[in-house]
Amino acid sequence: MPRITKLDTILFPVEERPVFVAIQTKAGQKYLRVPSRKAIVNEINGRVLGVVGKEYRLVTNREALDLAYECCRMVFPEHKAGEWRVSTVDAPYSAGHCFIDMTHNSASLDFRDVDPESRPDAYGPFIRVTNSYNGMRALRFDIGFYRKICENGLILPESVIRFKFNHLQREIGKAIKLEIMQEKLTKMRRSFGENMKALREYPIDRSEFEPLMRAVLMIRKPNHAKSKAWEVEKDWNALQRHIKYKCDLYATELGENAYAVFNAITDFASHPPDNRCVYRDRHGLQRLAGAWLANFSRVCCDTDFDLRKYIEEILKNNGKSTDANSSNYGRST
Repeated sequence: MPRITKLDTILFPVEERPVFVAIQTKAGQKYLRVPSRKAIVNEINGRVLGVVGKEYRLVTNREALDLAYECCRMVFPEHKAGEWRVSTVDAPYSAGHCFIDMTHNSASLDFRDVDPESRPDAYGPFIRVTNSYNGMRALRFDIGFYRKICENGLILPESVIRFKFNHLQREIGKAIKLEIMQEKLTKMRRSFGENMKALREYPIDRSEFEPLMRAVLMIRKPNHAKSKAWEVEKDWNALQRHIKYKCDLYATELGENAYAVFNAITDFASHPPDNRCVYRDRHGLQRLAGAWLANFSRVCCDTDFDLRKYIEEILKNNGKSTDANSSNYGRST
């Protein structure tokens, strides 16, 4: 299914319209208005983007984009507003929701409060705004990082920093106000550098790259009906070759360590292949990568950490070991 990747394509005008239900009476068909619901409609083509409750607070994609620029200014006040740009747009063909990434065009993010040995090289920040017209996704602003030379990125876990508003009048009101938690922001910068240092120092044998990558991104071979077995097997084999290629690429470039696996993971998450065995979109995969970074960089430093047990626990718990708050994964018993 094709996706929308151009900014102008998602900045179409929208409007709210009443919802009616058709009922059959003796006199013929009759339409009654549903007072508790309203439709969000694309004004250009008349397509219904979503049917939501009466309390739903419509935020247009253009309004969300303006808020993203404001968010960039507040989170990184040391950088000028004009230094930020829209780098990526991602939305399903239905345009019911969208993701817009704002990246900074400087050489690197300011990590002056991080120890020089722990500073990540050539990494920059981005802010992702998520918006929807169907009420399925809340308006939110996530902070992430991407590697400058390849634009591979991740979304940091919710426990670090996130901005979120529900599409409800009583929670958003007439004006949307952003609040920055400066203590968490400082912690975010420091911990990201420390996490990168931990990954570079942790050795991982090349044979463990693919199992770890599949476990982190929750890539499983699907079980389809026999009539589709051949197609599924073909896609699964193609996906395994793709994963192996990424692992070979970063093992050669960065060595056999967790940092190389991390780059293979973020590469896949940022550029997911069109394959029926990949169920998550780019946003979901990058969130998994960010959660894994926060978790793995902490537990891998334990003296009793066991990588194979760690992978087994992820598979057993359906990916829950990537939760940054997990503490027992990979420990020998």
